[in-house]
Amino acid sequence: MIQNATYLFEKPKRAFRHSQSRWSAIAQMGFIYLAHTQKHTINAYHSVISTESKKWLTRSDKSLNLKAWNVQNTIVEGDIKYLLDDQDLWDPLVYPDIVYKNEIQKEIILIIVRTIGKTVRGRIKKGYDNIDRAVILTEKIREKGWKCDLYYLLSYGHEDEGSLYQEKGIEETLRHKDWKRLEGVNAHIILWEEFFSLVQESEIAPFIDANLQQYTLIPEWL
Repeated sequence: MIQNATYLFEKPKRAFRHSQSRWSAIAQMGFIYLAHTQKHTINAYHSVISTESKKWLTRSDKSLNLKAWNVQNTIVEGDIKYLLDDQDLWDPLVYPDIVYKNEIQKEIILIIVRTIGKTVRGRIKKGYDNIDRAVILTEKIREKGWKCDLYYLLSYGHEDEGSLYQEKGIEETLRHKDWKRLEGVNAHIILWEEFFSLVQESEIAPFIDANLQQYTLIPEWL
């Protein structure tokens, strides 16, 4: 049975699962691997909530080109204030999980990764909303003379309210809260399912999961 990637992130069981850091590192290594293949472009999407058809994503005219990515110009969970050695970039609530920095092209790609158990907005109990802060970080980098784009790496089955959705249930109106905020800033989204589909037949696939193809489900409406 083909499922979305959220089911993979729950393995071996939801209460005892791999950390998000592990998945960020897998994404970085997978992107570098794809850079050396003909599959070095991954589609981007926008969040567009449609309550009538129950759709929440649509294809963007943008895509992420990985051709120049390598182990020297990508970092996982690096301290953002040292990206350009500029304290002005530091924000304790915004920390991109993957950063690509091309010194020759003066291009920076920021990727915020989510698996399960955590929203893209921030900690629910503290009332954070980090999406605007991430946009501001992108704009600050551009002001310093760099090309900069921000992407979110999500499953299309992303749980807006994290574990609260499973444990307590939430109102239907809250289900797309992250998607609605991402729609509001016209965020670029790349999908775990598509990434897994691109690497499912590669030599790195067994090191991600023995049945990686099982988690590559893309809805027909995409």
